[in-house]
Amino acid sequence: MNKVICLIMNLILSLFIAQTSLASKPGAADANHSSVLEISDAWARKSMSPNNNSAAYMKIHNPTDEQITIISASAMVVANNVELHKSFVDEGGISRMTAIDKIVVPAKSTIELKPGGIHIMLIDLKYSLSEGNKFIIKVKIQNSDPIGVETMVK
Repeated sequence: MNKVICLIMNLILSLFIAQTSLASKPGAADANHSSVLEISDAWARKSMSPNNNSAAYMKIHNPTDEQITIISASAMVVANNVELHKSFVDEGGISRMTAIDKIVVPAKSTIELKPGGIHIMLIDLKYSLSEGNKFIIKVKIQNSDPIGVETMVK
């Protein structure tokens, strides 16, 4: 039964990935930032069970002459809630994490969302994320269309 559910979920994800990748090709969103922001190496941590959380990481390159602001993200297929987060060490030396309202990508620069820093938090997973799974994270850019980012579970 679990294999059948996984097979169906993978089929749905594959169809969603195909549709999103066609919609996010350069030229599909003329005159906005989504066609120029370059996102690569997207991956998420595997999870032990559904209802757990995970985090996603990626490299984001802005080749333009203007800063670009990411205002939210979503991954409706895998998580009930998605937030932009930042990890930090408090005054007592304890590692903490907090939600942030945006991620600014300066002009002509690359930022990396990585463990221990800025990341995308996948909260209340709908199913376990297993190594090798792929899903789409939609990254919402201020004043622009969202970008669909294929994300590999590691």
